[in-house]
This record gives sequence, C-alpha cells and structure tokens, in this order.
Amino acid sequence: MHFGHSSIDLTGCIVVFELIQAICRNRNEIGPNLDNKIPDRTAASPDHIDIRFHPDTNPTLAMKRSTFTMMNTATRNGGLMCVLLLSLLVSGCDIFGEAFDERAPSVQLDRPFDGSTLTGANTIIAVNAQALGDDNFISFVNVQLDGVRIGEAEWDGGRYALRLNTFEVADGPHRMEAVAFDRFEARGVSAPIFVDVENVSAGDGPFLNIIEPEDGQVVSGTVRVLAETGSGQPPVTRVDLVIDGIPFYTTTTPVAGDAYAFDWDTSQFSGGPHVIEIKAYSGPGVFRLNGPVSVTVNGDDPDGQDGPGSLAFRGTGLSGDVKGSVAVGFNDDIYVGSSNNTLYAFNNNGDLRWQRETKGPIRSAPIVGNNEDVFVTSEDGRLWGYTSEGNDLWAVPYNSSAPLRSSPAMGVDGVLYFGDTFGNLHAVNSFNGLSAWSSPVKVVDGSIVQAPVITRDHTVIVADSQGRLSGFDRMGTLLWQSNIRGSGACGGGAARAPMALAEIQLTVELPTGEIRRSTEALVYVMSDDGCIYAYSGFDGSRLWHYALGGSKVSGPIIDEGGTIYVGTETGLFALNETADALTPRLRYKFVADDVGMPAIDTNGVIHFVAGRTVMAINTNGTPNWEYQLNTEADAPATINREGRLLVAGRNGHLFGLDTGSAGLAGGKWPMYGRNARHTGRIGIDSSDG
Repeated sequence: MHFGHSSIDLTGCIVVFELIQAICRNRNEIGPNLDNKIPDRTAASPDHIDIRFHPDTNPTLAMKRSTFTMMNTATRNGGLMCVLLLSLLVSGCDIFGEAFDERAPSVQLDRPFDGSTLTGANTIIAVNAQALGDDNFISFVNVQLDGVRIGEAEWDGGRYALRLNTFEVADGPHRMEAVAFDRFEARGVSAPIFVDVENVSAGDGPFLNIIEPEDGQVVSGTVRVLAETGSGQPPVTRVDLVIDGIPFYTTTTPVAGDAYAFDWDTSQFSGGPHVIEIKAYSGPGVFRLNGPVSVTVNGDDPDGQDGPGSLAFRGTGLSGDVKGSVAVGFNDDIYVGSSNNTLYAFNNNGDLRWQRETKGPIRSAPIVGNNEDVFVTSEDGRLWGYTSEGNDLWAVPYNSSAPLRSSPAMGVDGVLYFGDTFGNLHAVNSFNGLSAWSSPVKVVDGSIVQAPVITRDHTVIVADSQGRLSGFDRMGTLLWQSNIRGSGACGGGAARAPMALAEIQLTVELPTGEIRRSTEALVYVMSDDGCIYAYSGFDGSRLWHYALGGSKVSGPIIDEGGTIYVGTETGLFALNETADALTPRLRYKFVADDVGMPAIDTNGVIHFVAGRTVMAINTNGTPNWEYQLNTEADAPATINREGRLLVAGRNGHLFGLDTGSAGLAGGKWPMYGRNARHTGRIGIDSSDG
C-alpha cells in the first residue's frame, strides 16, 4: 500500500489493526503472552491497557512485537494514515476513547430516579446490569458522580447496590451514571440521571420522633410509619418520608395533634434491609433529618408480594420507545413494537422469545389475527406479518409506499384496515398480504395516524388530520363524512388519540304511542381542541360533545354500564351518558398527572399509567392500589386473560402486574382496540385475547 512518498507493508497494517482492535474492545486477545490485564475496579473506565512483552518463542507474539516497531517506523514515514484508517474504518474504534461494542452489558439506574433529591448517609444506589450471552456475566459495576467514580455497587442477590453517604457530596445538582463490565471487559454505561443533594439546612428544623415501626423490625405489605413532633419545636410546614436516602412520600397535614403518618407500600421495594428517616421542614430550606430506623422488608411474605398491584414479572430486552399498546395472542404470547425498528415477542412470564427487525421505526400497536399470526405497521411503509414463532407470514411484506403510523384494525373476514401519512386508506388480506381492493382509497390531502374502528355492520371509520371522520363500507365506498366540530370551547380539530366504539340502546316513542327500540353504534373521538365527541356510526351525525381541556389526552374507553373514561394531563375523567345519549355529564375526576389510556378488569377496576406510576382506582373514583414503575410509559395499558396488566417502560422493561381479576372486562370498549389482540371492532369478540 502506498501513501505519497512513504510506504508500509499491508501485512504489517493488518497486524497493527489486530492489536488496535484488541485494545479498543478491551480484549486480552494475546492471552498468556501478555500480562493478564485486569481492569482497574477503581476506575470509571479502563482507558489504558499496560501491554508488556516477555520473551517467548510464539511466532504470533513475535510478529506483534515487531509490529510495534513497525508502527514507530510507519509514524515516522507517514504510515500513520494506514493505522488510523484501519482502526477507524475496520476495527470500529473511536479515537476519542469509546469502543463501539454491540456486546456491551445492559445497564440502568433503578434508584435513585431522575430528578430525585438525595439526603443523609444512607442513600442506596440500585443498578440493574445484565451481560449479553449465555457464557457471560457481570464482573463488576461502578457508580460515577459528575464523571468521577464514587464506589462499586455490590450484588445483593437481586441487584447491584451501593450505599452513598451524601454528606460527603456537595449540596446541589449532580449527574449520576453506572458503568458495568462483563467477563470479557466489555463496558456498558447507563443513561445518566440528574439528582440534587440537600443536606445543609438554613436553620434548625423541627425534631420528630419515629414511633412506628421500631428499629430492627421485620415488615411486609403496607406499613404505617408514624412520627411525632417533640415539644418546643418550630412549626412543621412539611414532612417527607425518606427511604434509603430518597423522599418517597410527603405530607403537610398531621393525622392527630402533632403526629404525621405515612402508609408505606413495601411491595415496591426489594426484600432485605432498608433505612427509614423523616425529613421535617419548618420553612423553605429549613429542615432536620430525623432517625434513622432500620427495618427488614420480608420479600417472601404474601402480603408484600402477592395480590393486586404486585409485580408478576419484569421482562427485559426491549430497546427504543414503545408508543403502541402491548398486544396479546390466544396463546398468551406478548407482542411489543419499538421505535428501534423491532417487533419483540415475549411469553407470559416475560421471557423474550424472539425479535424481528423492520426497516423503520414502529410507532403503532401490533395486532394478533385468528391464527395467532401477528401484524404490525412501520414507518418504512410496510405492513409486516409473522407467525407466532417469528417466521415470515408472506413472501414479501405489503408495501404502502408511504410512512405508516396507523395501527391496523381487523374485520371479521381477516382484512386489515389502516391509514398512511399520505392520507390513503388500505385494506390488506391478512392471509396472503395482498390488497383486498384494486387500490388504496384516497381519504384526505393530509395524513391518517389513528387506527380505524369497525362497526358490527362492517363500516370502517377513519379519522384524518384535517379534522374529519369518514365511514367506508368493506369495499372502500364512502358512506358518510363529518367534521369533528362542536360549539363554544369545542371549536373542532383532528383526532389526537385512539377512537372507541360502543353500542347503545335508544328508545323512541312514536306519535302513535308505539315504543321503538334500536341499537346505535357510537364512535368516540378525542380532538386536539381538548373535547370528546360522540358520532353516529350509521350516518356520521354528531350526538354530543364535552370539553375536558388540556393539550394532552388519551383515547377513551367504555365500561359495561356505558361510563366513559378519558385520561388527560390533569387526571382521569369519568363521564356518564344520559338515556337519550345527547347530554353527557361528569361523574367524577380522579386527579393525577399525565394519565394514559386506561383498561378495565373484570372487577370493574380501572388501571392506567400516570407519569411513572401505575394506578388502579375503583368505579367510584377511590384509589385501589399503586405501583411505582420508576420509569415512564407512553403506550395504552393492556390486560391479558390471566388478569395481568402489561406495561412497556421506557427503561426497556416489560412489566406484568397482577390485578387480582379474571382478566379484561367484557365491557363495550374496555381497553385500546377493544381487546388484548387489538382487533378494533365490534362483533363476535368482546373479550377475545
């Protein structure tokens, strides 16, 4: 190989590449001929490898020794370009110090949470780290604060944990990361979180004595934590319950006299020792940290692990954002589409069965057919079909030639209907992947991103970006079209969340005195004007509208009694329709932040994700249980036939939570897509899947 006026033997470059590759990947590929390289456990990352050669007759080693001499010669003669090109283009080595290693461990900080305030000497940093490969394991895990190693997290039987004395850290904001190394010295780095340390008070805060539980007590289930103010203390303005250095609960109201109480749900914490402290404030920046009291959570106790709201499983292996609801087949397999161009399949215990790549991000929900086949749309413009074993269902996927964000709906004849971002409606035979129409139907000069819904008489209802609803028959003929528009605060807009369908009974008294009853299909639409609308599925006439307000809303669901539940950025609304279905009224509002699309179980309990918390409330709006995900989740909730609530978190975990029910309610439209298969139709399958 010749570069300008200098030359270097290509064989030498290849061997140089081999050495650089070994160094970049932090691999000891030279074996016993090099000093056994052990990464410095006290370093944030092993950015230096000390390679010292010893006499050896190994010809490969001799070649590599001579290569170092050749590198010096190459540098002097201009051959450095060869080394750099080989290392960058072939080895994948980042010259700025990062190794691009697809084998790196998966790492995430489970606690503290992003935005947490840390306090005291007993802060537990919990890390979830997993090595890739059956013959691999995590060697050790370090924790970094502001880029500096602060300690090694030790395996405690369920996670890697480090106890941090935050008094040794300056008050104020800090950046935290975890770094894990596997047996091959591959390095994985968690996503950073940002925390605040608050230990320095602006004055003397109030003293509180922790009465319950007692120091050394074994606890389980929901534990009452009771603290009482001492005499002569400054007035209390706020009290925080601090568990392992992180405030989890707060109150400003005493339960009686000067006593403050918290109900601590220990099922959200790992079994083993934990430290309870009470942080009491008497004004802004004026506080006292009281305690500590050490307790042991009995993780094997039924009250702490079983029952509604307990974690049944936590599957790992997801990557990217999950925008579409989790789908479940008749065989209880779980399907999740992700923005990293992948469809994942898990079994009902949360174990990853298979994954298939598409050619673009998946921002829709999968749908499961009658033969256990699974279908998903992708922004690559294709509808993909797979068997339940992950094999291709068709020779080639259906290509719409337009980016797809609309989830499909499936008619009883097996035809899949979905829109594209060019405003076309497609109908595809699920058995062969071919179009069921001669060509797609042009609906709007805009886009269709919401999934269609299908009535009992096979009317396919579509919402478009121009703020219209359109009804088509199964052959693609337009039956009716209506604008999504009301009056007053409901000035109209495009559908911004999944639609719902429900059948209601209408009673009309004719002039002759005859009473006539009929069944009407109503489609419910949440518009970007913050209003919910109800339209006739027969002719598209608007029946009513109701202003909820807010810019963030979920799709509606409807229980067996006709109550409509809608999540917003400020809470969950419950609306009742009157007998004539023309005047909805507010039943209640359950206050919570960023409520997603709910799901109802057979006990009538409504489940939804609010920020980082899964909440379950009763039909009268009272709380039932909560579960802290410690991550956000964007997609609508799903309930399978075993009564498990399925939620895909942004942290790459698939959560399965017990609801204590027999499964999904058999209501009118109890969750996204009406059932866990997401068929999106009214007909023969009120709760199939």
